[in-house]
Amino acid sequence: MTNPAPKKILYIDLDNTLVDFPSGIRRLSDEAKLEYADGYDDAPGIFALMDPLPDALAAYRELAQHFDTYILSTAPWHNASAWHDKVRWVQTHLGLTSETVAYKRLILSHHKNLNRGDFLVDDRSANGAGEFEGEWLQFGPGAAYPTWASVTEYLLSRAEPSMLDVAVNLARSAHAGQRDKLGVSYICHPLAVMRRVTTDDEKIVAALHDVVEDTAVTLDYLRTLGFADHVVAAVDAITKRKGEPLAESMARVASDPLALIVKRADISHNADPVRQEGLSDEARVRLTEKYEKSALLLGTTLGEILEAHETPRSSELVAEVRGA
Repeated sequence: MTNPAPKKILYIDLDNTLVDFPSGIRRLSDEAKLEYADGYDDAPGIFALMDPLPDALAAYRELAQHFDTYILSTAPWHNASAWHDKVRWVQTHLGLTSETVAYKRLILSHHKNLNRGDFLVDDRSANGAGEFEGEWLQFGPGAAYPTWASVTEYLLSRAEPSMLDVAVNLARSAHAGQRDKLGVSYICHPLAVMRRVTTDDEKIVAALHDVVEDTAVTLDYLRTLGFADHVVAAVDAITKRKGEPLAESMARVASDPLALIVKRADISHNADPVRQEGLSDEARVRLTEKYEKSALLLGTTLGEILEAHETPRSSELVAEVRGA
């Protein structure tokens, strides 16, 4: 008899993900609102005053049946009551004796990227969420997953192993130990590109788009794992050859519709103005010129690519890049 496959690991943030943070602000006294106007999260007791977000509790309970589920939150250092109040909030709203025993699965950390798992639902990239080595599902208005219905629909479709999971796990192992130009774990890049495309095939190619170019993985190995011929062809098309002129590389990408979609998403993440803030001025100018040339060779412009894939944090800076 074979043992069932272990459940995938899911982390869910509290503030502005399960918890309606503004509801706590509304319940502060007028004196506290004035005193902590520059940082409401430091107001003593505020985390005990908050309501759940619509549909959040029902979604948590449903997802906990399909995933090894944890609550992963950050508590402010200067508000000692926050640590206690977050535990009490989980006990109050998710129970003391439920099948999930959620309060025993509450993790408070300022380094969410140190937690290993498959998925993280979080409204912000702060405190390591953006460097999480699983798949970060950005939650909230204007984000890729604006409601709990959209989160639940996507996660339940991913609860059982699929070729997308094979691709993500392969990318994780292949890129293990690699860092990007900003010093961030390299796997965060293909996973970010995944979030900018739509279909399973697009997500698979996004996860794998650098493994042949930057690791020991080969196209033949992808075939042995069972990836479809058109998926392997797209990975091949998007893989740069050593010494190859940019025009030839982009012409090959443009000839494959699947590769073209992923490459545009790839450029959008590489050229994201928020991400590029961590680069030197020289590197930023050099890379922006490269991405502008690539976009033109793909029949578009860098501004159009950024606008099509903009995120809430990057949208304010897209205009600057258009004018660069």
